[in-house]
Amino acid sequence: MATNVSGCLVKVLLFLLGAVMGTGLTAVAGVVMFVPDSTTVSSVEPTSDAPGMYVKKVERVVGGDHYEIWLGPSADRGYVVTVPGGWGHEPKREADQDGVRLKFGNGGEIFVPKASYS
Repeated sequence: MATNVSGCLVKVLLFLLGAVMGTGLTAVAGVVMFVPDSTTVSSVEPTSDAPGMYVKKVERVVGGDHYEIWLGPSADRGYVVTVPGGWGHEPKREADQDGVRLKFGNGGEIFVPKASYS
């Protein structure tokens, strides 16, 4: 009888170990699939009247690729603007006392108020 009980206990412990490992592997796979990878494509250094502009390509396994523009003092810190699809990734930066205007080749324009990035 002791053999049947210990065999049952081993089976339950193996089941629990498999459930914990399966949950852990599923969590790791989910993180790998949904965490984006970004690469800085181009940058314009900050000036006295305009923040730095850092264009990043964001690649995801699920969800496709898109571009972001970071306005701020460095490539790691700043206000993030997501570029709409089809607008390209090389805007012209025009700064004035109210903020920064990003002008794209297709005629698109994004205005970011100074309060957002300062």
